[in-house]
Amino acid sequence: MELIAILLIVAVVVICEQFIYRKMVLKNVEYTVNFSVDEAFEGDTIEIVEEVSNNKWLPVPWLKTELSTSRWLEFTGSAAARGSDARFVPSVFALKPYQKCTRTRKAVALKRGEFTLESTSIIGSDLLGLASVSKIVKTNRTIRILPSPYEVGEGELSSEELSGEIITRRFICDDPFLKSGSREYTGREPMNRVHWSSTARQGRLMVFNNDFTTENRVLILMNMQKTGIGDPRPPVIADTETMIKAAAFMIDMYAEQKIPVSFATNGSGKILENGGASEEDYLGILRVLAGLENTCDTDFCDFCSRIDFEEITDIAVITPYMDNRIIDFARDQKRLGRNVFFYCNDETGCGHQVIHLGRIHRYMFLKD
Repeated sequence: MELIAILLIVAVVVICEQFIYRKMVLKNVEYTVNFSVDEAFEGDTIEIVEEVSNNKWLPVPWLKTELSTSRWLEFTGSAAARGSDARFVPSVFALKPYQKCTRTRKAVALKRGEFTLESTSIIGSDLLGLASVSKIVKTNRTIRILPSPYEVGEGELSSEELSGEIITRRFICDDPFLKSGSREYTGREPMNRVHWSSTARQGRLMVFNNDFTTENRVLILMNMQKTGIGDPRPPVIADTETMIKAAAFMIDMYAEQKIPVSFATNGSGKILENGGASEEDYLGILRVLAGLENTCDTDFCDFCSRIDFEEITDIAVITPYMDNRIIDFARDQKRLGRNVFFYCNDETGCGHQVIHLGRIHRYMFLKD
C-alpha cells in the first residue's frame, strides 16, 4: 500500500508539474537578438547577441531557441537547409527565476547583401521533458553586407592611372601651374608670366600660355543586361557578383586617390549624380551595390542616353558583353574628351588593350 501511495503521489506531482509548465514555462520569458554592427564587409566576422530573460518565480530548466537567418551568414555548428536560402541556428538555455542570460555567437558574412533575422522559434520544457511549449518571436533585425573589392595582383593594372589633372575648356580661369607654350603679350598679364626666352626669339614681348584644367570625376556604369540582342535580360548570378566586386575594387582604388565617383546602373535605374570624394560618398555606392538585385530594367545604351555626362572626365563601364553599340558609345565619349575603359567578361577583339583580372578583363581604348 505504501508503494502504491508513493506512486500515486509521484504521479500527481508529475501531472501538476506538467500542468504548471505548460501554462507558465514561456510566460514572462523575453527574447531579443541584435547584430553587433549594422554594416560589415563581405568576409568579415560579425557577432549576433541573443538575450533571454526569465521574469518569473518559476525556473526554466530547458529552453531552446532556433534562429532563422540567411545561409550566407555562416555560424559555427549550424547548417543551411538544403535547397533554400535559410539557415537555422539553435541555442539551449537553462534559466533560474528572474535570471537573464546573454549569448554571443560569431558568424562569417559569405556574400554581399542585406540580411534579416526575421524570426526565432522558442521551445520551453519542464524538468522531465514531458511538457513542451513553443512560440514564434518576430525579431526583424537587418544587417547590410558591403561587397569586398576584387582581388587584383600587383602589376595587373594598366599604367594609365586616373590621377592628376586633364585639359578642359569648361572654366573661365586658366590654371597658372599648367603651361603650354607661349603667346603674345596683351597688356593684361602680370610680369611674372613673361616668357623671356620666347620674347628674345620673337623680338616682341611674349607670355606663358596656360591651359584650363579640372580634377578627374569618374562615373562607374554597370550594365545589368545579359546581351545586347533581344529584350533586356539580367546576366547570370556569377557574372553579376563578379561585376559588383569589380565596382567595389574601383571604388576602393579611387578612394585611395580621393577621386570623386558617381555611379549608375540599368539594373535598378539608379543614378548617383554629383558623386563626391568623401568616405560617405564611397560608402553610399557600396550600399547601393550591397542591395543590388539581379534584374535589368532597360537597354543599356538607352539608359546611357539619359545620363548627364557634363561634369564627368572618365567613364568606367562594367559589362558582361561588348558589342558595336557600346563601342560606338565609348568612341563618342572619347571624341568629347572623356577617357573610357571597361571591365568585361567578354574577350571580343575590338581594337583595345586588354588586361586580365582573373575572371574579368580590363579594356582600355588605345589613344588615337
